[in-house]
Amino acid sequence: MASTDSPLKRLVSTFITDFAAWLLKTQVREARPLNIELPGETLAVDQVFHVVLADGRQVILHMEFQGRRSHPSMPWRMLEYISRLAGTYRLELLSVVFYVGRGAGADDTGHHQVQSPTGSVTLLWQYEVIRLWQMPAEDLLALGSPALLALVGQTQVVRPEVVFPAVVARLRQEPDRERQRQLLTALLALITEEEWIHMVERALELEDELMAESPFLRRIQERARTAGSLTAWQRAILETLAVRFTFPEAVRDSVEQRLTTITDEAQLATLHTVAVQSTQLADFLASLESSARG
Repeated sequence: MASTDSPLKRLVSTFITDFAAWLLKTQVREARPLNIELPGETLAVDQVFHVVLADGRQVILHMEFQGRRSHPSMPWRMLEYISRLAGTYRLELLSVVFYVGRGAGADDTGHHQVQSPTGSVTLLWQYEVIRLWQMPAEDLLALGSPALLALVGQTQVVRPEVVFPAVVARLRQEPDRERQRQLLTALLALITEEEWIHMVERALELEDELMAESPFLRRIQERARTAGSLTAWQRAILETLAVRFTFPEAVRDSVEQRLTTITDEAQLATLHTVAVQSTQLADFLASLESSARG
């Protein structure tokens, strides 16, 4: 949870109106952060916002982000948070707990009470529970909010090869370049599976206008330079082509065979640059043919 705590809070703070509209299930006019340290004996919550709804109502939105362990237990912590927030602001209040990491909050219903010895209920408190690890990624996609898509790496992803390219494609449609950059950064920061990170990076590379400057291809190239061998450059060229183009296995075999006939490391490095910069596979194949003959 520690590795995702800061990215989650930063994501919510940056796109609070999107999150507020989702959690409050209504249109939001504006939202601003409030002091997370509550009056009285020092008590700090994760995040709390003053939200103005589209109809002019003012409400308090409180969020907690919790992993598998909580001391004291989350229900008792939430009782203290809710009572302090309600008494401090005297406005309508929604509290939400996001559980992060497989198994976190599995037994928390969000509905708790203290019974009276007479059989009645002395105290009742409740809050929304969102277990990101149980949420199907497709449900998040269906919400249609780009800001929420950055959470997808924390959800239940059954078909990552479909989900992550779809998420990247949607985020790429954001007209505001800075907002797009922030969302893509958050998306990568909140993915815990190394294989999924590579999927996102590859999807980004396929749409990157500056392929030679892209992080994924830079790593391939740096790996080849560090290895300093013909085999490493040949592998780097094949990996780069696989990222950039779709082609039959027979073509790959033919390229691999031709690469083995080139024994000049500098020539292979040049071919790798051509693989990165070519707009069509045919352009690279023409260069390869020329190099193999020369």
